Amino acid sequence: MAAPDVALRSSIADPGLADEGDRRIDWAARHSPVLTALARERLGDGALEGRKVAVVVHLEAKTAYLALLLAEAGAHVVAAGSNARSTQDEVAAALVRRGVEVHAHHDASPEEFTADLLAVAETGPELVIDDGAELTRRILDLRPDLAPGLRGVTEETTTGVARLRAFEAEGRLTFPAILANNARCKHMFDNPYGTGQTSLQAILRLTNLSAAGKRFCVIGYGWVGQGVAARAAGYGGRVTVVELDPVQALRALMDGHRVAPLDEALADAEFVITATGGTDALPAEALSFLRDKVVLANAGHQDREIAVDALGPGEEVRPKVTRHDLPGGRRAYLCVGGSLVNIAGGDGNPVEIMDLSFSVQALSVHHLAGGKVPAGTNAFPDELDRVIARTKLQTLGVRI
Repeated sequence: MAAPDVALRSSIADPGLADEGDRRIDWAARHSPVLTALARERLGDGALEGRKVAVVVHLEAKTAYLALLLAEAGAHVVAAGSNARSTQDEVAAALVRRGVEVHAHHDASPEEFTADLLAVAETGPELVIDDGAELTRRILDLRPDLAPGLRGVTEETTTGVARLRAFEAEGRLTFPAILANNARCKHMFDNPYGTGQTSLQAILRLTNLSAAGKRFCVIGYGWVGQGVAARAAGYGGRVTVVELDPVQALRALMDGHRVAPLDEALADAEFVITATGGTDALPAEALSFLRDKVVLANAGHQDREIAVDALGPGEEVRPKVTRHDLPGGRRAYLCVGGSLVNIAGGDGNPVEIMDLSFSVQALSVHHLAGGKVPAGTNAFPDELDRVIARTKLQTLGVRI
């Protein structure tokens, strides 16, 4: 059972959900051999002992296991979700029962979500494992008085990296930040194999529709877009890619996909999936190009990739799928309100993929704890990338 003070300090939906959360965390632990091994070998050297660490990532079982390993290494851990729609109340309850302070609620309003993050900020974290820079930007924007206490941030999304670089350009990044998203063991596996697979799985499960023979429009051909397009094609879909970068557009063409401007790509698309990590990937002015009965989903971090407000009010026609009436008698079906579909509409990336990504995060925060990383944005050390990959190969019985 959690210490009474941890339970009192925490803010969660229902402590009675902990048993189910425990089952989910235990499953994630059993399928995370790399993170388990590296935590045993590297995190227990005392570098994290007594350090205040905030873990603000999609709050589900894999994240919880990372938080628990950091706590076992001696850190004082507090956790929150990086997206209210992906927060699993069962996992939050299990973490509190295991002694980790949590401030998170599934489907919290924007005001409640910010309040949870500010409650984490109030604990005075020294080290932050962030997703989308959700905690970092709220500290810098809303509680700049707490920024001097930050000793380092590690960030795991394209969106968050862009935000950190913007803060750096403004002269506000006065502490070290490791761009974990750019680690090879993160973006080369998490984004194309993890998000690509689970986004398609979530869309098809939510809608109960077939992908075979359908026309897909994938907006953005970064690592996530590449994974989504490959999986859609693998399911028998015909893929058109919309991409502004000419190099990425050429890559999409040579990968076997049609490339077209947005208006042409939307005209016949039966599934439209945004994957840019930015905002307005499917803007309001483009909605007029959508065909009837199109399915819309977002595979990027931002909830604002699709112009949801411009769709108007929707009626839920399946769990987490809303129908929106468009001019001309057309209908559009939106998955999970435009939130990150693989997490808000499923369980997120596969455990084995996040085993790599969270190994990057664990070694990043351990590296920051050493106090030798300079202020500003920093690459994840290539040596540690190789350590993670080598460990993964060993767990698979592969020799090189």
